[in-house]
Amino acid sequence: MTSECETIKEKLKNIDEENVRIVLFGQPGSGKSSLINAVCGRDAVSTGEETDTTRDAVIVENGDVTFIDLPGYGTAGFPTEAFLEKFQPFQYDLFLCVFSDKLRAADTRLFRMLEAMKKPCIFVRNKTDLIYEEGKTLEESEAEIRRDIEFQLGQENIDLVFVSTRQDRPEGIDVLNDVIMSKMNEARREKYILTAEARTREQLEAKKEAAMTYVKRSATYAAYNGLNPIIAVDAAVDFMILYQLYTNIRATFGITEAIINASRKVSAKDKKLVLGGMSREGINVILRNASRKLVARTFLKVLPVVGQATAALIGYKIVSKTGRDYVNACYELARERLLMELDAKRS
Repeated sequence: MTSECETIKEKLKNIDEENVRIVLFGQPGSGKSSLINAVCGRDAVSTGEETDTTRDAVIVENGDVTFIDLPGYGTAGFPTEAFLEKFQPFQYDLFLCVFSDKLRAADTRLFRMLEAMKKPCIFVRNKTDLIYEEGKTLEESEAEIRRDIEFQLGQENIDLVFVSTRQDRPEGIDVLNDVIMSKMNEARREKYILTAEARTREQLEAKKEAAMTYVKRSATYAAYNGLNPIIAVDAAVDFMILYQLYTNIRATFGITEAIINASRKVSAKDKKLVLGGMSREGINVILRNASRKLVARTFLKVLPVVGQATAALIGYKIVSKTGRDYVNACYELARERLLMELDAKRS
């Protein structure tokens, strides 16, 4: 039993430490910063920063996802060897080659190195709202761009996504999210889903499923807390587990107090629950509502192993139930908002 617990603990630790790091490289002015903001669904980085005129990468933390925006590659300021030595790009696992005009020869060279090391690279043609060629439809122009890039790279069926990162009318970000997720292992995929803004109903459903998995992990931590013989520490850890859980769930769905107040369709009960999870007092109320179980768990801890096992199960159930309720309430708020945005986009 002890070895099984240690195995589970180690697996949970590995999942929590699984880092999602996405590298962006490409030509100056291609809109890498605006692409990061579009994926995050917020102004995570200033679009005025020109990494191609600096000698440093821009690191953008967004939840459990880190974006590394690299400066210009293959330039007078950064010849190939100097670039590779300073930034060590091959330590990362996923790359986005962002361009808004012709693909540069330097980008092609870096792609070939990534390909040789079996590192996934997605080509992102930004600013598709500016693509125009007289006598051709947008679809025909995009097909021509794809053929040109495939010829330059010498291979077919490359991962190429067309996007526009205009704040007033972004396009293609939902497709890009799906392609990015297809390149990740299960743990990284879950974290990316939790972090990236859901732009389709399918992505919102995937976000809900990932959030429920996150609740299960938090409940498992609560179960281990149920085996903690120090009662005072037990109560503090219970609070922190719920506090972190609720905070991360709200961030996952992008829920703010303004969104809650603006909702017209979500029940008053769900809105009250989400608001309650925003404060220490509200979380304490949630804990007090489960007071009988918490008291039972406290007394069970002073009993032999059977009592501690029961205490662990109670802790698991409390966090699992309150966590699932919180996910459902936040999901309903996010769903209402997404449907309104999709309706506005169609009109």
